[in-house]
Amino acid sequence: MVKDIQDQNEQITPNSKQLTALKELFPACFKKDGSFDLERFKSEITDQTQVVQEGYELKFLGKSYAKLLASTDTTTVIQPNTVHNELPENKESQNIYISGDNLDGLKHLLKSYNGKIKCIYIDPPYNTGSDGFVYQDKFNYTSDSLQAKLSISEDEADRILDLTKRGSASHSAWLMFMYSRLVLARDLLTPDGVIFISIDDNEQANLKLLCDEVFGEENFIGQMIHNKLNSKNDSLNIQKNHEFISCYQKKICFNKANEIKASLEHKVIVKKRVFKEGSEFYILNDSITTRGDGGTLESRKNLGYTIYFNPVTKDFLPVQDYDLDLALTSNEEKEVYTDDDTLIRDGYIKIRPPRVRGKLGVWTWELDNFKLRKKEIVIRKKKDGYLVKKRTFIDPKNTYLDNEKFYVDVEMVKNSRSILEYSTNEGTKEFSRIIGSKGVFSNPKNLNLLKYLISLIPENDFKILDFFSGSASSAHAVMQLNSDDDGTRRFIAVQLQEELSKKNPSQKAAYEFLEKNNLTTTLDYVGYERIKRAAAKIKAEHPEKAIDLGFKHFILQEPNSNTLDKLEKFDPNALIADKSILDDFGKPTILTTWMNADGYGLSAKPVIIDLAGYQAYYYQKHLYLIEGDFTLKSMEALLGYYDAQADFNPENMVLFGYSFPDWSINEMIEKNLKILNDGEKNLKINYSVRY
Repeated sequence: MVKDIQDQNEQITPNSKQLTALKELFPACFKKDGSFDLERFKSEITDQTQVVQEGYELKFLGKSYAKLLASTDTTTVIQPNTVHNELPENKESQNIYISGDNLDGLKHLLKSYNGKIKCIYIDPPYNTGSDGFVYQDKFNYTSDSLQAKLSISEDEADRILDLTKRGSASHSAWLMFMYSRLVLARDLLTPDGVIFISIDDNEQANLKLLCDEVFGEENFIGQMIHNKLNSKNDSLNIQKNHEFISCYQKKICFNKANEIKASLEHKVIVKKRVFKEGSEFYILNDSITTRGDGGTLESRKNLGYTIYFNPVTKDFLPVQDYDLDLALTSNEEKEVYTDDDTLIRDGYIKIRPPRVRGKLGVWTWELDNFKLRKKEIVIRKKKDGYLVKKRTFIDPKNTYLDNEKFYVDVEMVKNSRSILEYSTNEGTKEFSRIIGSKGVFSNPKNLNLLKYLISLIPENDFKILDFFSGSASSAHAVMQLNSDDDGTRRFIAVQLQEELSKKNPSQKAAYEFLEKNNLTTTLDYVGYERIKRAAAKIKAEHPEKAIDLGFKHFILQEPNSNTLDKLEKFDPNALIADKSILDDFGKPTILTTWMNADGYGLSAKPVIIDLAGYQAYYYQKHLYLIEGDFTLKSMEALLGYYDAQADFNPENMVLFGYSFPDWSINEMIEKNLKILNDGEKNLKINYSVRY
């Protein structure tokens, strides 16, 4: 598990991630020794791309180091908060809250959620100089090891280490911090997924260049301005009342005809006036252009026809084709009128065909269509002329009375607007109301802002990730939005376990709040508690709704030095296993980490299989053996399961290597699995030992 990953990371280079992707697409471009043949690659793509030596790219100190961090796997393990996760409200929940470094969190998530996240929202450090951002690194690279891995000079290696070890708030440090995380986040998005990133002036320009490189400039959807409605005068020159929200989409297809485009639409409810005539209820939608007296068809030939309407008698005359002169010479029409002027003198007005003013903005009521649907047109007198609209019939049960007038709520779809107005003060007030205390968290995001951004995704059944969760506003917004529209969105939130200090004035209120509620005094537990309280409030307001208001909690743990020392000294040939290694990790942690690594996610629940007193854990294609007291009787019971249970067919058997140092047990398992594989059922069972 951890030792295996440590060994793999030794072989990682800054471009390992990119080379792996290229190997899948262009296997012929790799030589027998595994090296990449650049010239062969050029010839492979020469018909599609002109390869040139010069290019436009973002360069900063530590870029190669950031690539290295994105490529190396995490050595943390996933510890489930078992007591919390087994509570009735959390047991079946698909929502996830992770306490830990988001770089580690993203690497774990990629193993199960690659290409499965529809929407990502993050509010990263702005690097303002006062937001507390300082790059801190936990990796123990030396100058020599960096020189070897990155092929850089000693001076460059020392400068990078200076950023990572001593802490820096420079632009390079911020870019290095963000680059590795955005590279991983991109791979989590679905093909049509989008990412929203809040930022301010300090790093907005750098973020744009960074995202252009990571996501591709062609996948830039746009940038929204968030007007914070803040009256605070915090600048000597220009009062900054706004922030930015950058939006990019995921791109996976190079064929323009099949390219997947993100769709950002905002559904709004508009109150429409309902008219009642006789027993018929209808609303008036989509104004129909009359163009004054009708204009001239010569200048608008694409319209093709004119409708004549008498506002006194409410009569429509037969619809006339474009060639009015020809129509008026026909015998059938000659008895009705002789020319256009006669119709006007008789009180008729000209009406142009109705236009649907929706997303397409096209003319849909052509001449033949209008002849069939004339009853759906209503014309009303106004002071300066006539209002011509399309009539839509509705069920009278869906209307309600307001001051002797009927109204109905109509859902309309609009594109996102570029300027968003949401008060930061209201975000703070909302958070304080939920928490029941002031000053616990500085400037939490406005709940309605996040609800708006998430609602831009047309569906309401998808996963949303926030790996800078902070006060958990995004998780709250997901639950609130689901309660509004009965959606089934699920959130995944990741927050660093930042230690709080009672002596720090900016952290004192949060520390005291957590201490008062008997919670761990780290920042992640502020969001943890906010989600619980927000869920309780929503449940109280909507007791009739079956909304997922729970969440599963996981903590990312780095093995301590004592455990790492045991792993290093472990002798697989020893007669007696060091059971303390299993105790150091714990079965729930090993099982959760393994199942996530095997692609089953963090919400999967394994089935416990009793093998003659030995507990094995079964889920879909995997059977996990964690404890070491596996005997011949256990093996016989396992063979019985394969033989008797038709739906029991795990293709992979995984052993916790530290529990199975006895070669005779391993040999016995391998021998019996071979018999199974060679049997009549023709099974294919893979056997592996993890460390």
